[in-house]
Parts: sequence; C-alpha cells; structure tokens
Amino acid sequence: MENGAIQFGYTGLVPNEAGWWYVENGAIQFGYTGLVPNEAGWWYVENGAIQFGYTGLAYNEAGWWYVENGSIQFGFSGVVFGENGIIYVVENGKVVL
Repeated sequence: MENGAIQFGYTGLVPNEAGWWYVENGAIQFGYTGLVPNEAGWWYVENGAIQFGYTGLAYNEAGWWYVENGSIQFGFSGVVFGENGIIYVVENGKVVL
C-alpha cells in the first residue's frame, strides 16, 4: 500500500503485524517458498512468510546457501551437517561441497 492504494507493480518483502511477507505484483504469494533479497540481506521465505526461526540449507538459481535465523549467512565459512547426515562445506554462505 502506498497513499492508501495497492501497488500492483510491487514485488519484494513487506512487513505487517503478522510478520514479513513476499509480495509479487502487489499480492502476497502464500504458495512461494525460496530465497528473496531486500536491502537488509537475503531471506528464507516459506509459504509466503519469512521464517526467522529457520536454520539450514536453501536453494536458488545460484546454488545452495546456508541460512541461519531466516537469513543467508554470507560471512559463514565452515561445515554444516544436513538433515540427511551429509556434511556440507560452506564458503561465504554458499555450499561448495
């Protein structure tokens, strides 16, 4: 909303009293799950909402990323243990092995 009108051309993240949401063309995308950027970083969105409690791996067209508390951790380098028992090597937030 801007000046009381829905912005049908807007795509990005927006807050309201229930959390942060991924909006595409002015509408919340409840079916969207993936990574979305804004000026504060890249965020893990599930069913349209940023999942601030999520820690794990997430995928986008650039590859797999390490997410902690809902945000890609670009400053993290090390190993991550996946749910399937596989050890992943992460450099600057991106899974490299």
